[in-house]
Amino acid sequence: MSYIPKLGIVVSVALVLASIGAISIHAQTQVENSLTVAAATPASTDAPKATDSKKSGGTAKVDGPPSVPAVTTTTSSETPVPQTVDADKWQFQFSPYFWLAGLHGVGGVGNRTTRVDESFSDVFDALNFAFMGTFEARKGKFISLTDLEYVSVSDDKATPGPLFSSVDAGFKTFIFDQEVGYRVLDNSEGATLDVLGGARVWRVKTDFEFGAGILPATRIEASRSWVDAVGGLRGKMALSEKLFLTGKFDLGGGGSKFTWQVFAGGGYNINPKIALIFGYRVLDVDYDKNNFIYDMNQRGPILGVGFKF
Repeated sequence: MSYIPKLGIVVSVALVLASIGAISIHAQTQVENSLTVAAATPASTDAPKATDSKKSGGTAKVDGPPSVPAVTTTTSSETPVPQTVDADKWQFQFSPYFWLAGLHGVGGVGNRTTRVDESFSDVFDALNFAFMGTFEARKGKFISLTDLEYVSVSDDKATPGPLFSSVDAGFKTFIFDQEVGYRVLDNSEGATLDVLGGARVWRVKTDFEFGAGILPATRIEASRSWVDAVGGLRGKMALSEKLFLTGKFDLGGGGSKFTWQVFAGGGYNINPKIALIFGYRVLDVDYDKNNFIYDMNQRGPILGVGFKF
């Protein structure tokens, strides 16, 4: 698939997601506004009727004490209260994103390895399918963060080595990152800092088609799964009511020799419920066990949309 159709698909998906979120938020806002107006309207009070005057000799005589203008008091239940976020209630955010990540490193099975160097400028030509998104749940200072990524790429520019004339390398990578954390900083200026820890689950499937060279043509398929323990930090700082900076860093290992990740970027709050997120992300892993090699570095720009509910 060429660059233009794939770019069109990506833009279409982003627009659909943004439209769905905007419609739902607009509907919710209308309901909240109508409830606020209804609560702010005081109940009608009938004003006391003035007593009839009696005329005697051209002088008006009023029965009873003089009338006093009625004063209407509004109870506390009728006073509009500004809406604030209840820290004791669960807050959620779903953020689908698209990561223009290239692949750089070495992959292989047994003694058949290949070097991959696919930059993000070539990612549309190599990309077969991708799904990426994060889901965050927070209550008070406690946080649950889930990051899901599935990417299928094919690289016909991989280096085959001296024994083969060419190689078409295919990688299907599934990454499930589940972390929990605690907010250690949350000040009035809009700065937050979270400590996170959890597990990163990997499922990698490789498919290599080596063209005939010194050795005859051959095809090798293999897959491996492993789990890495990870820990790190995530921070956010508001620059204004609309603009903010954000970043995340983690590292770990266990199933692999070592893995680390860093993300740095910013965002723009379209409204209190929807935000655009952009930045640059690097994810590195070094796995070399059981005759399976996946020593890869994924890096490139990232663009997402966050929906709060």
